[in-house]
Amino acid sequence: MPPKTKKKSPLILLTFILVAIGIAFISISSLAEAESGFADKYYFIKKQLLWLGLGLPVFYFSSTIAINTIKKISSILYISSIILLILVLVPQIGATALGARRWLDFGLFGIQPAEIIKFTSIIYFSFLFSRPEKLNIKTLILHLSLPFFLIVVQPNLSSAILVSAITISIYYLADGKILPLFLLCFLVTGLSLILTIFSPYRNQRLKTLISPQSSPDSSYHHNQIVYALASGSWLGKGFGSSTQKYRFIPKISTDSILAVIGEETGFLGLIFIFFLYISLITHLFKISQNIENKFHSLICAGIACWIAYQTLINVGAIVALIPLTGVPLPFISYGGSSLLSLLAAIGLTHNIEKHSGSLIYSDNEQKSSDRR
Repeated sequence: MPPKTKKKSPLILLTFILVAIGIAFISISSLAEAESGFADKYYFIKKQLLWLGLGLPVFYFSSTIAINTIKKISSILYISSIILLILVLVPQIGATALGARRWLDFGLFGIQPAEIIKFTSIIYFSFLFSRPEKLNIKTLILHLSLPFFLIVVQPNLSSAILVSAITISIYYLADGKILPLFLLCFLVTGLSLILTIFSPYRNQRLKTLISPQSSPDSSYHHNQIVYALASGSWLGKGFGSSTQKYRFIPKISTDSILAVIGEETGFLGLIFIFFLYISLITHLFKISQNIENKFHSLICAGIACWIAYQTLINVGAIVALIPLTGVPLPFISYGGSSLLSLLAAIGLTHNIEKHSGSLIYSDNEQKSSDRR
């Protein structure tokens, strides 16, 4: 029987199409925001291109490093991320913006440790739960509690929930026990509701979402986002023709960039974006399913969950299903820490895919090969 011909992986192509879309729309949608905030209308695009320039070597490094090395240093990566989360809370080190302490400022650039730990937690918990003796709810709670707490007190509840959701998903996919997992999910959900209800600004966001007329000023941002999406109709106003980007929509370059994309490319443009995400996430899960090594498989599945959950949170906020959370749209929104972490994750997945021989066969190719 002749050897099977591997189908070329779409992983890198899908990733960099999304990155290119992000660069294109940051370059045209953030001009007014950058002029207002930094007196330089090209501030965001210049920074994002800089981060992309740094991200490419990170991608290359993670796609070529020995996977066993990643496995050996998984604990070091995770502990280092927790140390960065602790440093964020130190007054003389962590940078404060809009009442939140989420960044480490190094002068020319800053990093957001909550974005980094999304990646390192996937590596660490994949290694942890690939070991049968560690696959229990006690280990999950013990190792997740500290980063969850450190992210919540920044405050950054949305990222804390996202990291928890990814970790819980890895536990489930590693065949962890369902009943304890269900109880933990119930506990995390209840704790999140309590933190929302007893936090004035989170409570106000929730009330605004449920009853916009109760707080016209707070619902203004959501209204502007929805108006941008509605005005785009099916085909959009045309690339660069958005009117809502001129200081009507908040945080255009990060939280709300999808609204500008919808306004300029219309419903069809959004469908194309969602198609790219679904294709990427589906391919990541296919890689995971075709790998026998449990550690490698859980990493790929965890990265798929990360991109899926983060995309759903961002889209949910844009269409007013949930409050605006500050969670960026993967690969597209402005943000150096997010872009670097995601490129490192895709590079690692590409690395696993190359060396595991798990490049996906199409159904027709597989059936044809089996017949031969």
